[in-house]
Amino acid sequence: MGIITRIAPAVKEKTGRKAGFRLDQDINFSDMGARIGMGYFKTTVRAGKTMEVMKSYTRRVGAKKRGRKAKPTAEEMEKINQMNAERRLRIKINANFGEGDPFITLTYRKGERPGAEAAKKDIGKLIGGLRRKYKKAGAELKWVCVTEYLNKAIHHHLLINRIDGQDVSRWVCMLWKFGRPNFTPLDGSGQYKDLAAYLIKETSKTYRAKDGERKQRYSCSRNLVVPRPKTEIVRRAKKWLPDPRPARGYYIDKDTVYNGIDPFTGREYQRYTMVLLPDGRGKGKCG
Repeated sequence: MGIITRIAPAVKEKTGRKAGFRLDQDINFSDMGARIGMGYFKTTVRAGKTMEVMKSYTRRVGAKKRGRKAKPTAEEMEKINQMNAERRLRIKINANFGEGDPFITLTYRKGERPGAEAAKKDIGKLIGGLRRKYKKAGAELKWVCVTEYLNKAIHHHLLINRIDGQDVSRWVCMLWKFGRPNFTPLDGSGQYKDLAAYLIKETSKTYRAKDGERKQRYSCSRNLVVPRPKTEIVRRAKKWLPDPRPARGYYIDKDTVYNGIDPFTGREYQRYTMVLLPDGRGKGKCG
């Protein structure tokens, strides 16, 4: 078929709007590249109803396009890091949550707003209480949480999974004694990139604060599914199409298509996300 397939080991996130996957660093393909001598790598991550695709070259695979290869500035690195964080969170959300799962904003009554450490304990107690109620109902709680407090009233954003036949929103209202929770159910698209971007942006000021680099942008339950990337060496072509074709049963989210040059390697790369059609079955190969 002209394709060699393997599952990549835990791949570091090196992607961003102006930086590629850096497959030559993240995955050791040097021996494989020497054997095939041409083609390109395609890495796919299946997350729920989405498939994220990255195409790139390494030193020994495919042609190198002349491009800028220089150390990124501090501003560029900050943007790259933020895009990486968005991608990691987006994949986690897409892989673990879906239609009807509640996205909750938890605020405090004016005059009763705590400091950051006290607020951390408050959200911890809420999650602990929900975990016990889920267990009693025979289910397992999955969650993602961010807390923001710089230059705004302290508040939390919490995404949890729903349980069929149970009103989990009522449980939240019972357990959160500090204000009125606001609930927004996820839609059925399966593509929650805007939510992930919002959550990362929401905490960007706190993250950049003193000691922020040693803190997490968000917290999440340990039981979240973390999809593993699947990498193919495409030998049937030396170059990919600038306008990719979707796999059967999927459409391509046009806002995610990007063709660029990796500033670290000077090599071309392409990335995009495919989303399952409402009546799609997610079969076939993408172009």
